[in-house]
Amino acid sequence: MRLIICSNSAPRWQDGVGLLPRSPGGLVPLLVTLLGENGGDWVCTAPTYGAPDDRAADAGEPVEVTSLPDGVRLHQVRQPKPVIEQHYTEIGIRLMLWLFHYLFDTVREPMFDRRFAAAWDGYETVNRAYADRLATLMTHSPDELVLINDYHLFLVPEMLGPRPEGGGQVAFFHGLPWCDPDYFGLLPARIRDRILTSLLRCDVAGFHSTRWARAFQACCARFLPGCEVEDHRVVFEGHETRIAVAPFPLDIATVERIRGEPDTALWREHLHGLSEGRQMIVRADRIDLWKNLPRGFAAYESLLERKPGLADEWWFCAVATPPSRTTERSRDLQRKCEKIVNRINDRFGLPARPAVSLVYPDLATTRNCVVAALSGADLTLVNPTLDGMNLVAKEALYLGEQAPLLLSVNAGAYEELAGHVTPVEPFDVEGTAQTMLDAMNGAGVSAEQVAGRESLLGQNATGWLARLTAL
Repeated sequence: MRLIICSNSAPRWQDGVGLLPRSPGGLVPLLVTLLGENGGDWVCTAPTYGAPDDRAADAGEPVEVTSLPDGVRLHQVRQPKPVIEQHYTEIGIRLMLWLFHYLFDTVREPMFDRRFAAAWDGYETVNRAYADRLATLMTHSPDELVLINDYHLFLVPEMLGPRPEGGGQVAFFHGLPWCDPDYFGLLPARIRDRILTSLLRCDVAGFHSTRWARAFQACCARFLPGCEVEDHRVVFEGHETRIAVAPFPLDIATVERIRGEPDTALWREHLHGLSEGRQMIVRADRIDLWKNLPRGFAAYESLLERKPGLADEWWFCAVATPPSRTTERSRDLQRKCEKIVNRINDRFGLPARPAVSLVYPDLATTRNCVVAALSGADLTLVNPTLDGMNLVAKEALYLGEQAPLLLSVNAGAYEELAGHVTPVEPFDVEGTAQTMLDAMNGAGVSAEQVAGRESLLGQNATGWLARLTAL
């Protein structure tokens, strides 16, 4: 198979070593594994915004090519920083992330004005740069697979233009939730329909769960006259797009490697000291708006109001990492979380023994801290309002051998794990509090959760790709 990967996310690499997967899952580690197995080309955005190798210059070569071991070539698309800001922050975050996670206050936003039009021009510019690079790499051989990833690159399939019959496959994978037609309809028709028709130029459109796949198909049926929608396919203007459900796998080998690292042992010792012998409620999230940290803290506060003595028996450990790019909303969220945690500790903690802790690991050992926390948990809470996948749920299921997993029904992973976890309604604070209390008073990990852990062992990147593309 000839593999060409296209993603906004840029991998890390080390001279003499090659690509460096660090996380036990997620988009970049998955792509690293696939290219390590198959070789091929990876088109990505160059590091920007103060990274040590920031060379997103206004002049010079628009793409820098780096040859790496295992037959991998990295093509870093370079654009001026103002264009990257329009593409990533204004459209990627403030429009796409907030749209697909239902985060708009529709009294005030979104606002499709002249500023938006300028930002959309930047989004098109970056998509065009990706499509132009792909055009130089594609051979249209029968064994060629082009894999385009995520909302940053919605227009790339359209910009590739017509392809010869039998000239390989183009697949698009969407890692976020897909919103229903009424919400997707917040977009102007010229944007909304263009996104849909671009994705329907692909041979495959993939999602983490059936729920998101069906929402995408419902949008096609609503907004594209003449579109034929069936269970696993959409036909539009004579072209068939297969709809695939392929949740990301958990890289067990990487989990185990991180679990055995010295930094993980240091974090395990540190967290054990903070717990002071109490049982641990653990959550591990980026400080993203949809991760729902405030309601999780509020649920525990409600428990403590009913049973203040719980703070002598349980410690709520929230491992928090910053989003990949902060905005005023994520900064406000962090301040709100810290305020809630301080309030809970003022009411129910002691100066040297907090009831709740926000743990901010350093960047170099973030994964070690997460693995240490999840493997030491007695109860794990994963309660996003809406999430495309939420791979930490799989990490928690695998690592939390003694910890019941409370998982939001709106996490993409819930469909796959539903028979092995305890469901949580993420907006219901009192319901979450009662579910937490029931788990605290329960018999520990169920046989179903043990079976769910076993089910993760056979997952891998190759199987994911086969499921996506039916190869």
